Amino acid sequence: MNYFHKANEHYNGKDYKRAISFYQKAIDNKENEACSYYNLAVCFIKLKEYEKAIDYIQSALKIKRESKYFFNLAYCYAMLNNCKKALIYFNTAWALNHDDSDCEKAINLIISKHKKAAL
Repeated sequence: MNYFHKANEHYNGKDYKRAISFYQKAIDNKENEACSYYNLAVCFIKLKEYEKAIDYIQSALKIKRESKYFFNLAYCYAMLNNCKKALIYFNTAWALNHDDSDCEKAINLIISKHKKAAL
């Protein structure tokens, strides 16, 4: 059985808890590991479990460095109100893909909020 494919089916059906189970099996079987870790993290993001998502994104980053991995890592930190780490990782994502306008928007939003809070 291709656990990664099955996990994606559950993810696309918005059954994130079942998808998590299959992504974990995919990781155990070394199926598309970086993407399995990343997709597993995204399931936790959808469930608003940001700390868990951070752990899995960091595991994915040990295997492969992609802009979207850093973007979602930054997003998790932003949702946990850790603006410093969010800025670091949004900037890293943007450095890897300078065409990503979402990174620029996120960075500007955090800076704008920080400036307003300082007033």
